[in-house]
Amino acid sequence: MFQILKNNLFQTKNKKMKKTILVMATAITLFACSTPQATTTGSDDAAMATFKENAKVTTAVFEAFANKDLQTWGSYVSDTLKAHGAGYGLEATIGKEELKKRLEGLHSIVNNIKANDIQLYPGVDSVTYKPNGDVRAYVRWTDDGINGAKIEHKYYGVFKFNKDHKMTETDEFMDISGVIKAATEPKK
Repeated sequence: MFQILKNNLFQTKNKKMKKTILVMATAITLFACSTPQATTTGSDDAAMATFKENAKVTTAVFEAFANKDLQTWGSYVSDTLKAHGAGYGLEATIGKEELKKRLEGLHSIVNNIKANDIQLYPGVDSVTYKPNGDVRAYVRWTDDGINGAKIEHKYYGVFKFNKDHKMTETDEFMDISGVIKAATEPKK
């Protein structure tokens, strides 16, 4: 009697296990065979098109800065620019004219400025993580200090734009103090 009960229990468990495995195999097959749907929307495409236009502006800003042409640089920058500096003590937001003065100061201590290995990526919305038209830039700059030093430094910047593709906000990260020191201290 005990043996019969044990056999019936084993057969019942076996049937349930077979059904469970069959259902799981069917579900896995259905999911594996389905084609993933594109996750971009029309607004994503529009944001990427905006990013591409703003990336062109970013490249032009870098070129104008490297050529020490701050008049052309200024044509790409909004008069209401909010700039966040890269140096210690320069965290306060400044406007277009103050940033221009700082760039003129940098131009006075470095020559042969070149933006090398420019990598531009779309900025993303902080909530949805979808492209929003902003530009993130990774650049390796090289320049010559007024003291003859050959300088190479990394730079990261985040740029926001208005609908006219003019920069409205910059947030820059680099060792500007190190660049100034390398360009101006006496050569050893």
